[in-house]
Amino acid sequence: MRRLGTTLLLGVATGALFLGAGGRLVMRLVALATGRFPTFSVRGTLTVVLSGAVAGAVGGLILFVLARLLPKRPWLRGLTFSAVCYVIALPGLRPPQPLVFALFAAAFLAYGLTLAVLWSRLVERPASGHRVAAPPA
Repeated sequence: MRRLGTTLLLGVATGALFLGAGGRLVMRLVALATGRFPTFSVRGTLTVVLSGAVAGAVGGLILFVLARLLPKRPWLRGLTFSAVCYVIALPGLRPPQPLVFALFAAAFLAYGLTLAVLWSRLVERPASGHRVAAPPA
């Protein structure tokens, strides 16, 4: 149960950062690239960051369930996991334009790689090589 909780917490944190804040940055870049005036509000940004955290938690659950099927090397696991998450999210990306797909791909790649590497270090084998010495007598 602790492994699942840690995985979800990692998913929330990396999702808020890369899918939420990163997604907000992507939205701004799309607006600038398409000639629309980029708007900004604290409430809107918080909504996007919270949505990223929720999506990150779902991604963490997906990673937890699929971990045995994914490659063992953390970077390769991260690439594969990023691709899985991106394919799941593709139908929701708006507007459906190549620029949007490309920019969000970077956010999903950063999310997937970071989550997979952190997961391998903190959940999969958290104590490997770290021994706590006994206090001196």
